[in-house]
Amino acid sequence: MNRKSVDKTILQVNMLGGFSLVYGKKPLPNNYSGTSKMMQLFQILLYAGREGIPRAELIERLYGREELEDAGATLRVNIYRLRKYIQKLNCFENTDCIWFQEGLYRWNYCAVPLERDTDRFRLTAEEALQETDPDKKAELLKEACRMYRGEFLPELAGEEWVAIESCKYQKLYVDCINEASALLRERQEYEELLELSAQACGIYFFEEYYLMQIDCLMALGRYKEAMEIYETAAAFYFEELGLEPSEEMLERFRQMREKIHYNASVITDIKQGLQESEEKNGAYFCSYPGFVDCYHIVCRMAERSGQPAFLMLCTLVDGEGMPLTEDARLDRYMDKLKSAIRSALRRGDSFTRYGNNQFLVLLVGIRQENCEITQSRVSNCFLSYGFRGKISIRYEVYPAAEENETAGELLFGQSPDWQQ
Repeated sequence: MNRKSVDKTILQVNMLGGFSLVYGKKPLPNNYSGTSKMMQLFQILLYAGREGIPRAELIERLYGREELEDAGATLRVNIYRLRKYIQKLNCFENTDCIWFQEGLYRWNYCAVPLERDTDRFRLTAEEALQETDPDKKAELLKEACRMYRGEFLPELAGEEWVAIESCKYQKLYVDCINEASALLRERQEYEELLELSAQACGIYFFEEYYLMQIDCLMALGRYKEAMEIYETAAAFYFEELGLEPSEEMLERFRQMREKIHYNASVITDIKQGLQESEEKNGAYFCSYPGFVDCYHIVCRMAERSGQPAFLMLCTLVDGEGMPLTEDARLDRYMDKLKSAIRSALRRGDSFTRYGNNQFLVLLVGIRQENCEITQSRVSNCFLSYGFRGKISIRYEVYPAAEENETAGELLFGQSPDWQQ
């Protein structure tokens, strides 16, 4: 049998970033949830491979957290179901792919050989980390990083054995990309490193990988793209985690700001570049740093004109008045609240997201007695989406003025106690 025909009989098992199977060149269907006991059993057996797994350990992995009268009988039922499932795949010519010998369950490697992405990644990563020749090392590091497509069996991340294995692969990946970063920077191969760091950001939202992307883009002279990465990272950390940009990130921002040059030569070109690219109706939504700039400008103008302005904090709360934090639909609620604020307020008002369950609004040219009318418009618009009785909005209003201590604390990191 030639090499090509042998390759067609190999079952490709992918477990990094998700679970999938390819037999020859044909992807196999997966009609069951990855968290079902039968599918967990399938994944455990495939991962154990020709070495197999002791029956007691298999039972512990599958049913260790459950109180079963007869775990062994339950295992036999799932083994039977798995055999039936494998037969329905119509790929292995009615071969019994599950063997039980000398207390071990194992995959029938002789009939259906396996090739796992975890093995390929591990061997390549270990070889790359041990290689001493710079050229070979660089190629192996890049290959290993590209092989890693995400966490090991992410659907089973809560299982102890999966978490242990996942940590091993994650460490290998982090070691590889860190060494690749040092080596590729030294060789000034920024395009290659940019590709690897962009992939890394898609897997882990680590600041160091965003910084890696920004450094590569700046080294390539692509400062506007670097600024976009900065804005994406800053928005994510602030809106999702409530964290302000680190000093390292701010330093990159200062460097980029000094380097960005605009080539418009006439005022009409400049004006065109300043036009809003998003929805122009209703209140103006901006990033938190942009909102701070708006606040400063409004306060300065108010000193001269006497025009009143107010800060309004909108917090989503449940039926008992407690802030929503853990609701699985919180992102959907926040999207609807964003739409309600944009629709209910005027074009001269601006707002930003403030944490995972709040929006901060800057109301310009409004008197305090009219703030309740504004709140009513936002609430009515929000409730029109069908949330009546489930959740509501709590409002806090403060005069917007630089000398106002409470407003300053709200904008710069020491929020008042909203529970009062």
